[in-house]
Amino acid sequence: MAPILAFGKAKSLNEFLELCDALDRKWADPEKGDMALWYRGQRDSRWPLIPGENRYGLLNPDEIRSEFVLKAKELLPRPPETEWEWYFLMQHYGLPTRLLDWTAGSMIALHFALLGNKGDCDSAVWMLDPWALNEWSCGCSDLVVTGGEFDADKMAQKYLGPVYKPFKMGAKPIAVVPPYNSPRITAQRGAFTVHGENKQDLDVQFTKKLTKVEIAADNVMTIRRQLRTAGISEFTLFPDLDGLSRDIRATEIDG
Repeated sequence: MAPILAFGKAKSLNEFLELCDALDRKWADPEKGDMALWYRGQRDSRWPLIPGENRYGLLNPDEIRSEFVLKAKELLPRPPETEWEWYFLMQHYGLPTRLLDWTAGSMIALHFALLGNKGDCDSAVWMLDPWALNEWSCGCSDLVVTGGEFDADKMAQKYLGPVYKPFKMGAKPIAVVPPYNSPRITAQRGAFTVHGENKQDLDVQFTKKLTKVEIAADNVMTIRRQLRTAGISEFTLFPDLDGLSRDIRATEIDG
């Protein structure tokens, strides 16, 4: 299958926002009114949409998950209440999962796309209609809300299964909404897609309402400064000491 073509290439923050608006209007359904796209920033525009777990050949994800759940309980002030929350926590702390991080904020995704890029490559912000994804993958355009009990949560049973036990996994990726129960995920307006049994990249499996806007390498540093002027920074998205320190470093040292 041919790779997804970029919707456009932005040379400034204004151009980026104009492209986001144009795509929003292109995909909007007049009968349903305004829509809310999801965005994902990636430092290199050539990178596919592949979750961490699928990047490794020799990996026992069930063992990793069960070990994390077993040993992390005593390290947390409040252990997660659902299997989804445990899985989001694994992603947060850098363990390989079948999750991809998304956000409902276009400039938030743009920040992550440009983070660490010194202008050596084009970056990209992927843009997804999550309702169209779920209509394609599970026959229902509703987003999957992840706050319920496991025994009553059909999607948790289908995509996570009980810890320590084998289960029959769904095949196609779906869009899920996490509980906004931490300052970080709230500030970042976080969302996720979770891959199923099919290990192909998301941009290979689903192409109907998925595209990207590329950020020209020559304009990366300029747009990073424009984002800071607009109030989007590490401290905005990570409202803690780590975020504050990275924010000061980005402003005073890295440029």
